[in-house]
Amino acid sequence: MIENKPIRKKIKELRFSLLGPEKIKKLSAAKIVTPELYDIDGYTVDGGLMDLRLGAIDPGVRCRTCGGRLKECLGHPGSIDLARPVIHLKYVALIEMGLKCFCAACGKLLLDEKELLKYTPSQRAKKAKDKKKCPHCGELHEKIKVEKPTSFYIGKKRIFPTEIRDILVKISDKELEKLGVNSQTCRPEWGVLTLLLVPPVTVRPSIILETGERSEDNLTHKL
Repeated sequence: MIENKPIRKKIKELRFSLLGPEKIKKLSAAKIVTPELYDIDGYTVDGGLMDLRLGAIDPGVRCRTCGGRLKECLGHPGSIDLARPVIHLKYVALIEMGLKCFCAACGKLLLDEKELLKYTPSQRAKKAKDKKKCPHCGELHEKIKVEKPTSFYIGKKRIFPTEIRDILVKISDKELEKLGVNSQTCRPEWGVLTLLLVPPVTVRPSIILETGERSEDNLTHKL
């Protein structure tokens, strides 16, 4: 008789990345469109934050995405379309790099070919930030200023998230690679949120109080 021994595997590495809007759409099992959680009869509202497509919330209920019960379903993320783009506070530095190092008109890195050969990717970023004119299209490059927490200015003019995102999407993957940025896992416009990822209900479970009333998780209240 051959004994089957469990195969042990070691994790070689972990990679963390930003999620772009297209990736969030693919991950999302439901679009959240209403702040209402339950109807008058106590059933979950479709398109609400407790939508059964995000996972099973009670023992007698099945998830509408995978069909699993409470202890079988791990939950599924949803998404909220934001009415206007919002700058993610944690990625202000990434957005700033995109605005300072690349031309707002043509989207190219503010260095010519000779300078690319001369400097390493980290040195290129420092040199590009000092440029006052694009070597590719000739557009003047005004000084970019950041006022904490998330206010950006080009010269004396404040630019808002919609404008910022329009500038950053012009930067091609090839241009980002010149600074050593992996465009598959991190693009500067992804720091300007247009779509918000909603955690599954299993991450923010509700509880039943002694009074019989349901109490929601803080995450649900914030969403």
